[in-house]
Amino acid sequence: MKQLIRVAGITLLFSLTFFRSAVGQKTYALGIGGGVAVPVGKLSDSQKTGYNGTVALAIGVSELPIGIRFDGIYNMFPLRTIPAGGSTSDLRVIGALGNLIYAFSGTSAKPYVVFGGGYYGVKIDAPGAKSESNFGVNAGLGATFGVGPVAMFFESRYHSIARKAAKGGAIQFVPITLGLMF
Repeated sequence: MKQLIRVAGITLLFSLTFFRSAVGQKTYALGIGGGVAVPVGKLSDSQKTGYNGTVALAIGVSELPIGIRFDGIYNMFPLRTIPAGGSTSDLRVIGALGNLIYAFSGTSAKPYVVFGGGYYGVKIDAPGAKSESNFGVNAGLGATFGVGPVAMFFESRYHSIARKAAKGGAIQFVPITLGLMF
């Protein structure tokens, strides 16, 4: 995990330096959001709809529709049925993601497409369970709405985390997030 944080920090510093030297007018936005996280595929067999939280750093140029966004995500999926012993096996998914954003023009609402990838940490919430890290990808749609000095965003993304079949195969889920960008 420490190595993942270092890589994310170095990538962020590089990106900020690159954008500073490449263009004069840049924009930054910090975001926070949350909502529901819907398990899909095999994950929906064992886990039910949970919740998600997102923190984001968006970097762009006002003249261009393309930008980048770094996301930290947290998702919790409760176990569909609780075993006879009463202990739960909720599933937690955290991630550090790098994404490209393409924003369409708009006046009151700006729709956008987001896609990217990163590292996801997956852990079953059970005694002795260990976290495992895997690469995954995500893609989705969203929109931003100006609300005074901040922007509200609403988005939905499909996440697919690559895992070996022996570990249960790919994990797939769709968080639906509402948040604010400052």
